[in-house]
Amino acid sequence: MKLPIAQKIVDSKIPIILFLICALVFFTYVSLQKPRVLVLHSYSTSFAWVRDINIGIQRVLAKQPYKVQYHYMDTKRNPGAEYKAKAAEIARQQIIDWEPNVIIAIDDNAQSFVAQEFINNPKMRIVFTGVNAEPEAYGYDTADNVSGLLERIPFDSIKEAFVQILPSDRRRIVHYSDSSPTSDAVHLEMDTFDWKPIELIEHIKLDTFDEWKQAILTADRKADFLFITHYHTLKRSAEDQRVVAPQEVMEWTMANSPLPDIGCWGFYVDDGGMLALGVSPYEEGDVAAQMTVDILERDRPSRELGIKTSRLYVAYARESRLQRYGIKLPKVYESFARATNNYFE
Repeated sequence: MKLPIAQKIVDSKIPIILFLICALVFFTYVSLQKPRVLVLHSYSTSFAWVRDINIGIQRVLAKQPYKVQYHYMDTKRNPGAEYKAKAAEIARQQIIDWEPNVIIAIDDNAQSFVAQEFINNPKMRIVFTGVNAEPEAYGYDTADNVSGLLERIPFDSIKEAFVQILPSDRRRIVHYSDSSPTSDAVHLEMDTFDWKPIELIEHIKLDTFDEWKQAILTADRKADFLFITHYHTLKRSAEDQRVVAPQEVMEWTMANSPLPDIGCWGFYVDDGGMLALGVSPYEEGDVAAQMTVDILERDRPSRELGIKTSRLYVAYARESRLQRYGIKLPKVYESFARATNNYFE
């Protein structure tokens, strides 16, 4: 008996269908076996620092067959305790649900609110980067599953820049920052640094934009140069607790500052500042990603990878502000900034 034509067509398709089902099962299995990496940021991609760290990470991980997810806590723009608690809860739940093999935790809030809760977890490894606090603050110094890179401001290089730029009789500086946890760690670093022959006249954290304005406007009564670190969590006033956008802070500061200025991160010049000798965000991302590859490809223990300290810095400059204050930038800094496309007109 002859089979109907339709039946013959169906029968001829069965091997193809079975092949496709098997292929789908195979590729699903392979995908599930890929190592999972969660990149956990304290902040958001509105922050140049975050975007540049991601570039460093992607340069390394793009060569590997990993499943990579990015999670942004956005705690720089939302520094309130209630928001941070909710952001931490969401991030922790993502980790529990997805079970990454490696968490790359970036900047201090990701450590204090999320990553430190997974120390010594036998199912996952933690690689931190962009951390200003000491490892002991998070229990990382004794953890078996933690390695990473401490972020340290290149104070020696900044002091050398001051020495080269400022005449010997005009070497007084003031340092201002917001009062964020990151600034707490930066101030601790600065407290132990030997600034001689530079004279650090004032070194304070400010809570509100009103306080910031007053400090900036009177800085020239006591100093020759303005040193600014973080300015991202200033409240508008004692009565208005809303956070002022960092771009607004810098726009006002650059319009009203009576002194030339320097910062410690590239975003400082991006936001309008004159000069920055900044921690390299590319190194922060690159080292963390390299450690991740060492863990997943070579099964290297976290203790063997260890805790390292950042070594590289990047120069940034804005010519219009240099000219405004009559600052002659040493060629080495100008060449460095131009070579890395960080010299702004």
